[in-house]
Amino acid sequence: MDTQRAISHFLYYLEHHPALAGIQPAKVLLGHTADYEALTGAIAEQAGSGSPFRFSAMRLDLEPTERLSKAIADSDLYIFFYDSSTLPNPRPEGPDFVRALQGVMADNWKKSLLFKDYGDYFYDTFSVIPQRIAGLNSHLIRRMSQATTLSFQDDLGSYFDTPLHSVKKWTDINGLGNYDLAPGEIATHSDTINGRVSFLGTFLSTIPFARKYGVLQSPLELWIEDSTIQKIATDVPGLEHDFNKYLDANPSNRRIEELGIGTNEGVKSLYARNAGFEERHCGLHLGLGGGAKGSHHLDLIFERGMLALDNEPMFDGRFVL
Repeated sequence: MDTQRAISHFLYYLEHHPALAGIQPAKVLLGHTADYEALTGAIAEQAGSGSPFRFSAMRLDLEPTERLSKAIADSDLYIFFYDSSTLPNPRPEGPDFVRALQGVMADNWKKSLLFKDYGDYFYDTFSVIPQRIAGLNSHLIRRMSQATTLSFQDDLGSYFDTPLHSVKKWTDINGLGNYDLAPGEIATHSDTINGRVSFLGTFLSTIPFARKYGVLQSPLELWIEDSTIQKIATDVPGLEHDFNKYLDANPSNRRIEELGIGTNEGVKSLYARNAGFEERHCGLHLGLGGGAKGSHHLDLIFERGMLALDNEPMFDGRFVL
């Protein structure tokens, strides 16, 4: 693993974070727990004294809340590295220091950057040359604009399609100017997704599906009409009950509010860490919920399957360019 190269790419993206526009040198707080001390030290060391950043590091699990709160308020950007979902006994609201800082973090959300549960996969997330991801994203968006239909299928008999004239503008998440620095995704919304899919993959949500069910090896069947989940079925013990409970909690939870395609070729697998980088895994993901008050966004990140434009393969384990 080329850690220096990954950190170099990370620093490149960091310069383009919206919170740091026009600020130089920028005061950047690196908040971390013990497991991330080496990483934050390497970031500050590699940036060097001539960089556009003035880094300071603080232990999130040791420093008093008052000192951390003041450091957040005084910074131009604060970056937190810590584990939550991967802890032995995780709580939905996160570790104690996160709960104590919720107020000041909410007040300063535009200058926040959270790398939660990344572990050493941080280096994989930033391993690909930025120009590769930017070029791939723009190429795919351009192809979408020239095609009529986007479809998905796999060896389990899954199939859905959506006419591309009905989708919203594609969002290009290439790490440049994005609040979430992890690069490698394009996303949109469509009201006309129709089909039936056998979902194999993992989850990303504040609801602990990923921790409980891991990376699914037995499918979750989804029947979709006009971008709404009509019914589900699965042999995974407990999942049908839990997933129906989620779907029934809010009408928006049944809606596919996001149609996304991961494009980060550095994220080789899915790990069920409930970490943001997994959403960049190459291939399809469908985001449910989040479109109405009281709903919860839940990403279904597919481990495999083929995406096609007008029946011409675009992705089948790798991108067909």
